[in-house]
Amino acid sequence: MSTGGNGRKHPDSQASSALNAEFAGELNDQQLAAVTAPEQQVLVLAGAGSGKTRVITYRVAYLLRSGVKPRNILLATFTNKAARMMLKRVEALTGIPAHRITGGTFHHLGHIFLRRYADAIGYRRDFTILDEADAQQLMKVVRKSAEIDFSKELFPSASQLHKLNSLAFNTQREIEELIVHNYPQFAGKVEIIHRLLGAYKQRKREHNLMDFDDLLGNFLRLFNETPEVGMQIASRFQHVLVDEYQDTNQVQAKIVQHLAGRHGNVFVVGDDAQSIYGFRGANYQNILDFPRQYPDARIYKLEVNYRSTPDILSFANEIMKGTPEEFRKQLVTQRPRKERPKLIICRGPEEQARFVAEQILELREQGIPLDEVGVLYRNHRNSLELEMELNSRGIPYDIRGGIRFMEQAHIKDVVAFLAVTANPHDQIAFSRILDLCEHVGNVTIGRIFARIMPEEDPLRAFTDDGASSLARGKGKESLAQMSSLLARLRQLHESAAAPPELLRTAYEELYRQRMEVTFDDYREREGDIEQLALFAERFKSLTSFLAEIALNSAFTPREALTPLEQLTGEGRVSLTTIHQAKGLEWRAVFLTHLTEGNLPHRMSWSDPAQLEEERRLFYVAVTRAREHLFLSYAQNTTERDYIGFNRPSRYLQEISTSFYEQYIIETEDEPEPEPETTEANRD
Repeated sequence: MSTGGNGRKHPDSQASSALNAEFAGELNDQQLAAVTAPEQQVLVLAGAGSGKTRVITYRVAYLLRSGVKPRNILLATFTNKAARMMLKRVEALTGIPAHRITGGTFHHLGHIFLRRYADAIGYRRDFTILDEADAQQLMKVVRKSAEIDFSKELFPSASQLHKLNSLAFNTQREIEELIVHNYPQFAGKVEIIHRLLGAYKQRKREHNLMDFDDLLGNFLRLFNETPEVGMQIASRFQHVLVDEYQDTNQVQAKIVQHLAGRHGNVFVVGDDAQSIYGFRGANYQNILDFPRQYPDARIYKLEVNYRSTPDILSFANEIMKGTPEEFRKQLVTQRPRKERPKLIICRGPEEQARFVAEQILELREQGIPLDEVGVLYRNHRNSLELEMELNSRGIPYDIRGGIRFMEQAHIKDVVAFLAVTANPHDQIAFSRILDLCEHVGNVTIGRIFARIMPEEDPLRAFTDDGASSLARGKGKESLAQMSSLLARLRQLHESAAAPPELLRTAYEELYRQRMEVTFDDYREREGDIEQLALFAERFKSLTSFLAEIALNSAFTPREALTPLEQLTGEGRVSLTTIHQAKGLEWRAVFLTHLTEGNLPHRMSWSDPAQLEEERRLFYVAVTRAREHLFLSYAQNTTERDYIGFNRPSRYLQEISTSFYEQYIIETEDEPEPEPETTEANRD
C-alpha cells in the first residue's frame, strides 16, 4: 500500500487489480467504476433501480479491504434501518463486525456526538430527546403561558408554531418569509411569534431538552462554535459516505462539509431526478452544486436499471428528457419487454376506482399476488373511492402512513414514566403522567411544577417532599399513588434495572388499571405494551432505549391477517402517496388522479422550481413499477353542487402516445383501445 500526501491509503496496483477482479463478478461496469473510484470527491448519480445501495455498500467494503480502519469510516443515511442493512452486508463481505463502523441518519449521528460533547455548547450530556408530539406539547405550554387572549383574534396553534419553527430551521429561511408564503393569515403576528419561538427555545435549554431539529442544529454548532471539538470529530473520519444526497437540507450539507473537511474524502450517492422532499426542507440545489462545491469531484452515472421493463423505462426517460446534460441519465435494462404502460381515461372517480379494483383482481388471476400491487396517488384524499370499492369487493389493503406504534396514546403514556425516571427535568413527560392522575387539574399540576422544577432533582422533590399535599380530596390519593410508583421506578433505576423491568413495573403497578377503564380495546393495547417490553430487552440502558424510541418512531407492529391473507398468504394491496412510496417497488403499479391541479398540484403552478419537483414526483411514481404500469384520471369530478371537468396532467400531455396505450372507459364493458392519433394526443 502507498499513502498519498493527504493521508488517504491507496491500494497498490496489484492489490487494486485483485480487488477489482473480486468485485467484478458482483457489479456491472458502471457500478465497479464508482466503487473503485480513485478520486477524493465522488458524486454517483444513481438512476432508479440501478443498485445504488449495492454501490455504497461495496464502496465501504472496498475501503476496508484497501486497509482503511472501520473506525475511520462514517456512513450517513436517511433511515437507521438502511444503515443497519448496508453495514450487515459489509460485514458479510469483509468479516468486519458492523458495529465497528459509524453509521446512521444525520439525527442519529448528531445524537452520538452530542452525547459526548454536549457540554461544549452548554447542554448536559444526559439531555432528553423530544419526539414530534412532545415538542408540540412543549409549544402548547409556552403558548398558554404567554398571557395572550387567543379568543379575541386568530393566532397560530401550537402545532402551527412548531411546524413553522421546524420549517424555518430545515429550509434556513426567515420566519417572516415563511409566514408570507405559508401562513399569510398571521402576517400581523410576526413579533409575537418570534417571542413565543424564543420562549420555546429557552424552555428546551432550561430543561435540557432537544427536539429532532436540535440534534442537527447542535451537531453543526459543535463544528461552528467549538473548532477543537469539530476537528476531533472530522479527524477521526478519513472517509465520509452519504446515501440519498438529493434529500439533504442545507444544514446536513454543511455537516457533510465539516465532516470531510479534515481529510477531504467524500463519496455521495443520489439521484437528482428523485429529489421530491423540498416541502420539508430538502435542498435540490445541494446535488446540483456538488461539482462546484468540490471542483475536483468526478461524476459517475449508474444507468442500468434492474427493476423495470424497457417500455416502462422509455416512458420514464421521456419524463426527464429536459434534465441538464451533466446530470441526464438514459436508463436501460436487459429485462425482456412485456407491455407498454396503459393510460385509462375514466368518466369519474367511481369508475376509476372500479377499474383499479377489477384490474387488481385480474392481475391476481394472472399470478400477481396482492402484496405485489401498489396504488399511488398525490394526496391521501385521493383514496376515498378506492377504499370503498376495495372494501366492497373484500380486497385487503394497507394505507401506508397510518398511525405509528410509538405514537399511540397508551405507548406514549408508559414511555413517559420511563422518560421522567431518566430525566426528572423532562416537564413534557412529567405533565403527561400527571394528566393520568384522576381529579388533578391543570391548576394543581402548575402548583406542583412551581414547587419541584426549581429543585436539583424534581423527581425526588415530588416523591419525598409531599407534592401530593398540593391537591385535595381524591386528587391527593391519586397523586400519592403516582408518587409511590415514581419512587419505586427511581429506586429500580438507581439499582441499574433493565428497561423491560422498569416498563412492566409502571404498567402493572398503575397504568394497567388506568388503561382498563379508558380503552374498550385494552386487551389489544396490553399486547402492544408487552411487545414494547420485548423490544426493550435489546437495550442495556434506559437512555439508549429512550433514544431509540425517539429516533425510530416508525416501529410498527403487523396488523392481524385477514381471512383472505390467512388462506392465500399473499398479503395486501398497498395504497400510498407517491412521497411515501419512494424506495419501494411493485410488480404492478396504478398511478391515479393524473390531472392538472393534482399532479402537478395547483399550489405549484406559479413556482417553476415547484413545478419541476412535481415532475420528479411523477418520475418517482412511474419508476416504482417493475412489469405493469397503469396511469389513470377521471374526466369529471363532483365539487359540492356542480360537476367539474378535469384536464389531464401536463406531464402526460408532453409524452408521445407512442410510449403508452390509451383507453377510454365509457361503460362497464371491457375498454377498447382508442386510436393513437387522436387530436388531443397528436405529437
